[in-house]
Amino acid sequence: MRRRSLRAGLALSLLGGATAALTAAPTHPASAATTGGTIEVPVSFPVSNTNTSEAPCPSDQASYTVRGHLSGPMSVLRSDHAASVTVYLFGLDAGEWNWDFKAVPGYDYAIQMATLGHVSLTLDELGYGASGHPPDGNLTCVGAEVDVAHQIIHQLRAGTYSSGNHPRTTFSRVLLAGHDVGGLVAEVEAYSFSDIDGLIQITWADQGHTPYIVDRSATASGDWCTAAFVPSEPGQPTSYVRFATEQDWHTWIFHDADPAVISATDSLRSANPCGVIRTLVATVELDNPYATKGAVPGADPGNSPVSPLAQIKVPVLVMFGDNDTQLWSKQGEEEQQDNFSGSADKHTVFIPDAAHFPMFERSAPQFRALVATWLGSHGA
Repeated sequence: MRRRSLRAGLALSLLGGATAALTAAPTHPASAATTGGTIEVPVSFPVSNTNTSEAPCPSDQASYTVRGHLSGPMSVLRSDHAASVTVYLFGLDAGEWNWDFKAVPGYDYAIQMATLGHVSLTLDELGYGASGHPPDGNLTCVGAEVDVAHQIIHQLRAGTYSSGNHPRTTFSRVLLAGHDVGGLVAEVEAYSFSDIDGLIQITWADQGHTPYIVDRSATASGDWCTAAFVPSEPGQPTSYVRFATEQDWHTWIFHDADPAVISATDSLRSANPCGVIRTLVATVELDNPYATKGAVPGADPGNSPVSPLAQIKVPVLVMFGDNDTQLWSKQGEEEQQDNFSGSADKHTVFIPDAAHFPMFERSAPQFRALVATWLGSHGA
């Protein structure tokens, strides 16, 4: 399919660094909170830290709880069944606050999307925020985060999650959106389990990596994680580190963001399980069609490289901030949608005046409108 790399104005036609203590999760009400015609329901998911995905890496097999919130129109989330929900994953140093941000008015993505008619699941992934933490951060990995996402998707369809005293809504369609490394987790989930109805990747590419990110990944998975075996405080889990430095956060991470938003997100940053950081490169090499040969069973290693991403058949939306060039080259960003050769419905959008976190830039309303339009045109 011909690449469609669009600027936001046209796209509407689509219809740190070192060891850090674990960051406390933002405060949420214990019961469902309503705002106008929208509602936010606390939910939790019992999960096992297993890895049955196609990205092999070790995990401790233990049981944990993943916590988050369903946000959407009140009329939808007070019913027993709904047509669609989008699950939002985040990247390094982040947490549920990536999509459920209360510190500065106007940037709560999930509630803003609810006003547009969409249901969102935001959550703290395993090892982050209010969710369970393996006692050693090396006891989970990218593939395990993929498996946990798969378990959550199944529970959303079956209605087997917990929502306190609020009715549990089941969902016919589940779409998966991932920001940063969450985009990597989302794509592996999509081809490992084929259980989603659409995929959104936000500021993630499997090629075009800059020398900066190559060096930073090596440093974080090596020196920083090696030093992280000593806990910051007695009794705290070990081997959790931040990936970005404070200087990173206040320079290239954002392009045109309110300083209050930058400061607030900086204060919320989480430490990451070292097992996730240490398995990033191997997972990227698995998915990168230019570095992996014979990744798909039965593929001929002597022919052109074949990526498991070719197994993904669902519609795909790829999104980047137009000024997000610290981690990937522009060419690498533009080539990302070509990896999904098995999908007949794929588009790339560049968000104007945005860098790595388009949901926190002043252009965030355009970002949300683009996502909402795409979701609406794909059955959400």
